[in-house]
Amino acid sequence: MGLFGWISKALNPKRGEQRKISRQFSGPTAPRSYPATDSLEVVDANADGWFMPKYCGRNICDWVDDVKSLKRDGDLDQALVIAHGCMDAMVDAARHNPINVMEFYVNQVAIIQHKIKDYTSEIETIEGWLGLEFPAPRQDYRLGLQKRLAKAYELLAKERGEDSAAYRAEWKRLLELEKTQKSAAKTTSAVPSTGKSFLPPDVAYVRFRRRSGWVAPRDVLSCPSFVAVDFETANSLGGVSACQLALVKVDRGRVVDRAATLIKPPAGFDEFEFTYLHGISARDVRNSPMWPDVAGFASRFVNGLPVYAHNASFDAKVWEDLDSFFGTQTAPNRFFCSYRTARKLVPGLDNYKLPTVTNALVPGYRLNHHEAESDAEACALIVAALQSLI
Repeated sequence: MGLFGWISKALNPKRGEQRKISRQFSGPTAPRSYPATDSLEVVDANADGWFMPKYCGRNICDWVDDVKSLKRDGDLDQALVIAHGCMDAMVDAARHNPINVMEFYVNQVAIIQHKIKDYTSEIETIEGWLGLEFPAPRQDYRLGLQKRLAKAYELLAKERGEDSAAYRAEWKRLLELEKTQKSAAKTTSAVPSTGKSFLPPDVAYVRFRRRSGWVAPRDVLSCPSFVAVDFETANSLGGVSACQLALVKVDRGRVVDRAATLIKPPAGFDEFEFTYLHGISARDVRNSPMWPDVAGFASRFVNGLPVYAHNASFDAKVWEDLDSFFGTQTAPNRFFCSYRTARKLVPGLDNYKLPTVTNALVPGYRLNHHEAESDAEACALIVAALQSLI
């Protein structure tokens, strides 16, 4: 029996008798306005079997803002009811097909339970989820839940006047493990990132933050195959408002594949204020797929190759925001910036905006700026031109 096994037995001796796996996530009794979900509604599953679960007739992702608002207003009880309903729907969807695992919704329930100092329920939520033994879509998320579990045990022991040293030690061990995994991931340049179902469980997700991290090093730039990406967004609310994605694949200096799609932003992020830039309106995306319908394809298209964007800090953040909001975990690990790489390798240009660099390095290309497919192709051709300079 592991550490958490005997901890659980000591603090909750009857817990194993109380619950069956199939109904571990019954949650609090919901008020009439937010009835609990008892049946699974499979709507518009994609080719992989992925679909966005519904709670009270709405996609669970559309409840995220409601939960945040209730938390801000201090109505943690109502926030917990909704968060629990969304988690229950996700759990049912994950039982239908493990590709639908979205641990974000488990974490949200645990966070609220922690805020109201209901550590027993927090432990039951996390242990109930881990007990279902779904593969971890991202090991950093799973480790975060394990850390939260250790902290909840520690606080519960203190609340009961019991010795909490063992739980504190376990939390510290997990913290050090997290640091080790992050450090190892930063030194691994060939980590594949092929989607939530295939990301190796021992690889932590890496986000570049320093400007120098956006410049492609020589060994990466010399890789003959890569992908260029461009997102367009509907408004200034962030990446969740993405309304267009384009991907262009290059092999040995030639464009060998491309894909582009409009994206329908979720409710609350669907006001179009940038139509004057890219020409896309709410009407254009009315029948377009949402990000979860696109994410798996985008990840398979990248298939672990280096990814470039012109001003990559923007496009990488859009991808991260979408993953965080929808729980899809598909953002590439190796993301680089053609803007910053060009500035390093081609000094002396008036500026390094996409039209300027395109004119300098790919003078024959007719750029349709702020049309995602054209921007992505220009980025791809710029990177191919930069490869010839090294």
